[in-house]
Amino acid sequence: MQPEVRLYLDEVRTHLHLDPRTEGRVISELHTHFQEKLCDLEDQGMPRAEATREALSSFGDARSIARAMYEAYSGGSWTEALIGCQPHLIVAALFATHVWRHPLLLGIAFAAIAIIALLGWRSGTPNWLYSWVGYAVVPPLITSYVSMDPVTRTISFIVQGVGTPAPLWELAALAVLITFTIWVLASTAVTIARRDWILVSLMLLPLPVLGIWIISVTQSTGFFLNALQNLEARFSRWDSAMAYFCLVLGITTALFVRIRQRAFKAVALIAVGIVGGAIAAGSIWGDMGLFKLIAISLCLFLFFTIPLFLHALLDRDPRSETPLPS
Repeated sequence: MQPEVRLYLDEVRTHLHLDPRTEGRVISELHTHFQEKLCDLEDQGMPRAEATREALSSFGDARSIARAMYEAYSGGSWTEALIGCQPHLIVAALFATHVWRHPLLLGIAFAAIAIIALLGWRSGTPNWLYSWVGYAVVPPLITSYVSMDPVTRTISFIVQGVGTPAPLWELAALAVLITFTIWVLASTAVTIARRDWILVSLMLLPLPVLGIWIISVTQSTGFFLNALQNLEARFSRWDSAMAYFCLVLGITTALFVRIRQRAFKAVALIAVGIVGGAIAAGSIWGDMGLFKLIAISLCLFLFFTIPLFLHALLDRDPRSETPLPS
């Protein structure tokens, strides 16, 4: 293959943001069309070097071609859209039925989500996968957060001389847990960001509101398991709001899978994430005032756009490269 053609197809592939299987098919089709155009020009008596330049010129800008191919191939089926919104609906049902307070049922639900996410990851990262991955990382995040008591006791002993420090084995176990959680979240985000930063934002979509909710629950009860076992109404007063929020996320995810334009996908995710997060914060934390609302919205905007900067810093993963046709 001529170097100019290889560079052109490489640039197209860099901006495709499609799954590896579809990406390979697109690149193969472009290469076939290019060869046909090249043969036509050579049949007209044009030298090969000039014919190559003319063929590439006729294709247009590589980014424009990648954008057109993305819009042609990125739209998932309604089946994929339905599968993609299921984890949001599962969590919405957990809140609507107050089942989140039953550890066994809660564990079964998130174990099923994690298994399906793993199977989807191993099958080639289909369009519906990323919402499942977002919920699959929730259990280690929550476990790390609610297990911070040994650190709190140790810091309180060192700084204020109050109480007793936690045993070394507890601190070591907590360090292992936190390291594992950070590794899972970071490695997953980096792997997905190499393909498309929007998919990372889709994965992160439920985390801010779930974070606000879990912080509020633990502050009210002193420990998360207390909330799971306490049947008082005040510990489930946010359940309806959380259920509706997860339902909105489910609808947003289904639309995300079906929409073909990247700009619309990005705007929809960021808008829903910011507005939903701000409304949830206001509902859970009460009237915060305009300044705090703007500050929270800004933090949410940064949270959902950090993947864009992560994507810009990363090179494509060589293992995910589709070999160019010979």
